[in-house]
Amino acid sequence: MTIEQRKISLINWITTLDDEVILDQMEGLKNSSLDDLPVAIVEMLKLADSEPNENLVKHTSVKDFLKMK
Repeated sequence: MTIEQRKISLINWITTLDDEVILDQMEGLKNSSLDDLPVAIVEMLKLADSEPNENLVKHTSVKDFLKMK
């Protein structure tokens, strides 16, 4: 699974969440420092950061991003 596919999968999962406990945990991750994040998320962020700008996808909404599949 490519990193783009992984991101889309996570976005799909997040958009269907109704469990506020999980959402609270995710907000906690978002507000954490890199030292507090799980290794897999830090690796994904580093991969995204190392990607050349011309390969980045500028997206304004999840719906627009999902249409690109």
